[in-house]
Formats: sequence, C-alpha cells, structure tokens
Amino acid sequence: MHLGVFDMNKRLEQTRKVLREKQHLKKLIEEDIRELEDDVKKLEEFTSASANKVRA
Repeated sequence: MHLGVFDMNKRLEQTRKVLREKQHLKKLIEEDIRELEDDVKKLEEFTSASANKVRA
C-alpha cells in the first residue's frame, strides 16, 4: 500500500516538474511570437514607405 502511494507522489512530483518546464517554454514561445509580430509590422511599414518613395 505504501509503495503505491510513494509511486503516486513521485509521479505527481514529476508531472508538476514537466508542467513548470512546459509553462516556461510557453512563455518563451509567446515572447518570440510577439517579437516576430513586431518585426513583421516594422517590415510592412518599411516596405510600404519604400513603395511610396518609388511612386513619388
């Protein structure tokens, strides 16, 4: 009986560790996405401004 409880506690501890790691990775990915969105916006503004200069 005690062995089963120990295994469950160990499994719970491992699951919590994996959860923390995945939450950290999620945060890093979300930051990367925001940076990429900003880069795309800046590039769109740059290409739009460049196209306007060519037309003028």
